Amino acid sequence: MRFRPIHAAAFLVAACSSNSPTNTNTPTPAAIAVFTGNNQTSVAGAALFTPLSVRVTDAAGAPVAGVVVTWSVTSGGGSVNPATSTTDSTGRASSVLTLGTTVGVQSARASVAAVSTSASFVATAVASGPVSAITLVSSVPTPTGATFDHDTYVRDGLAFASMWNAGMRIYDVGNGMSGGSVFNPVLVGSIITSNGLVGSPSVHNAWWFHNPVTGQNKYLFIGQEGSCGTIGTCSIGDIHIVDVSNLAAPVEVGFIRIAGAGVHNLWMDEANQVLYAAYYNAGVVKIDVSGTLSGDMSSRIRVQALPGGAGNTYIWGVMLANGTLYATDMLSGFWALDPATLATKGGGNNVPERYGSDQWVFGSYAYSGTWGNRGVRGNAIKIWSLGANGAPTLVDSLIIANISTVSDVAVTPDGKMLVATAEGGSGQGLYVYDRSNPAKPVLVGSYLTPVGEHTGEIAVINGRIYVFCARDPGQQQMDIFDITGLVP
Repeated sequence: MRFRPIHAAAFLVAACSSNSPTNTNTPTPAAIAVFTGNNQTSVAGAALFTPLSVRVTDAAGAPVAGVVVTWSVTSGGGSVNPATSTTDSTGRASSVLTLGTTVGVQSARASVAAVSTSASFVATAVASGPVSAITLVSSVPTPTGATFDHDTYVRDGLAFASMWNAGMRIYDVGNGMSGGSVFNPVLVGSIITSNGLVGSPSVHNAWWFHNPVTGQNKYLFIGQEGSCGTIGTCSIGDIHIVDVSNLAAPVEVGFIRIAGAGVHNLWMDEANQVLYAAYYNAGVVKIDVSGTLSGDMSSRIRVQALPGGAGNTYIWGVMLANGTLYATDMLSGFWALDPATLATKGGGNNVPERYGSDQWVFGSYAYSGTWGNRGVRGNAIKIWSLGANGAPTLVDSLIIANISTVSDVAVTPDGKMLVATAEGGSGQGLYVYDRSNPAKPVLVGSYLTPVGEHTGEIAVINGRIYVFCARDPGQQQMDIFDITGLVP
């Protein structure tokens, strides 16, 4: 976490002025709690990558700034730096723990003079690297009253968090425009979309369009997953077009609507200024998004296809890779489509026992998730080999124990790791696999959460690999995990 230095000179002036007013409304610290940095693993004698971080609050649970936090090592013989730090406007303060040379569990503590309790941290020192651990570096709670954090799009050090009825919220997580970082995300701007469709804003996901022709980063496409969600028959929801020329003040400028149909996930061919949209009950749609976008842009739809046919098409997601458009259908499986015509190139009707969810393609292999309960629980990651024309052939399945849904899958940009989010059951959380053999990924790390992680977006920031996850209702928040230590 980064902090602005407090200048001693400013305090000196205030202290010497006999006319300085007394602030009688200064909040009193009442509690201190662990924020991030707990349960890390590193080599004995090395500094932990993620700083230990606490949050200090008053009796009403509001953050208290300007409180001095004292840090100390309680076992293991390591050290903390600094030994004291001061809470910022969010009530947070941090220190870096360097582990002692003894292998095993070590601990540290943070305390505040006015608070009777303290915050305790544990870390594990191992004899040698590499360290195989997933670290939760920070969590961003949804605003009061928000029902979901559903998805995150990350680009250029900015995280676009789709927080359902609280709208789209944009955070600086390393861009620098607002001093934010992955340890301390800072809100840049927000918008609650509304273009007349009845019901919640239902902000589901987004894509920030970097137009290679105009050089503009002007438009953000937001998918709305409306009410009436019945697999195979019913869904509603529009694509909202938002002008983010000023990220601090987004403005909705247009929309795309298919009557009686609901959009789900989006993918863009930016080079050709084409937006592909997965519609639950209207198939795959290809949209021209070149030029100026304003008002009802539904006439920009160029092609629409139902790969599984009527009554057998309920598309979850689409992805363009290797000159083929891939689509995962909840009912009819994993499809390969021609991106120009949306004609079928191969696949389909190949996952009869489970509902399909998301997919990811890397090189000559693809991975797709499974959802809920059809005939069998959605606890499988399907592994596909891709033929010369892009057509998929099922080669294996990865089963995650004690879950009901693999809702999202993705591969790191270097192709080394497969990441999956899991929901439902005691095994829910984040899973990371080594892709040294892409047909047989091997589990190398997991992070279980009390409620599931619905989606996971991979981003490389300052040379490290992070996964931005949306935690399910009950603890709805944006979780940021560091998985760098797992990379072979």
